[in-house]
Amino acid sequence: MSVSNIIIMLLSIFSILLLSLLFFIPTDSEVYRLIEYFDFILCLIFMYDFLSQLVQSKNKWRYFYTVGWLDLLSSIPLVAEFRFIRIFRIFRIFRIIKSIKLLIAFVLKNKSASLYGFVVFCAFTILVISTTAVLYVEKDVGNITTAEDALWWSFITITTVGYGDFYPVTNIGKLITFILIVCGIATFGASISYITEKASSFKAKNS
Repeated sequence: MSVSNIIIMLLSIFSILLLSLLFFIPTDSEVYRLIEYFDFILCLIFMYDFLSQLVQSKNKWRYFYTVGWLDLLSSIPLVAEFRFIRIFRIFRIFRIIKSIKLLIAFVLKNKSASLYGFVVFCAFTILVISTTAVLYVEKDVGNITTAEDALWWSFITITTVGYGDFYPVTNIGKLITFILIVCGIATFGASISYITEKASSFKAKNS
């Protein structure tokens, strides 16, 4: 059990909700394309998780023939034929929930690390929701009109760079921008704190 297991479980739940949302959005809309971009990012994360588990598994063939192949299929991006097979991500959730006692024990023993994992998940979730929301409210009235515009806006906003070529003009869009900026500051603050804590712990062990 590790922080990555917690993050993967939360992202699996979020990705299933995200894919479910596609059923209610026109396939030719920019919002649909944006969600596909985020699903591609999630696929890369899940592919990395699959490869990590495969490498770390003592019996690689057993892992692959039991649940590994489901993880692999649900992690393949940009292949339309595998789009709905991604629902198998739910098995990631079930596998971790089966070890719920270990999960609770890990969280209680590693509160700090678990908190950082939760911060990472919240930051990603807020990023996805904010980017999708700002595109939805701005696409007909502002200069954020495509999925690529929204992705670039969210990147420069959450990093607080403020490049300024894409910006919201509606009050709702400005509110979303404010939330994303605060999220970016909190995330980078938490990241620096985590790195500092790990460095101090490593230094103490080797001193």
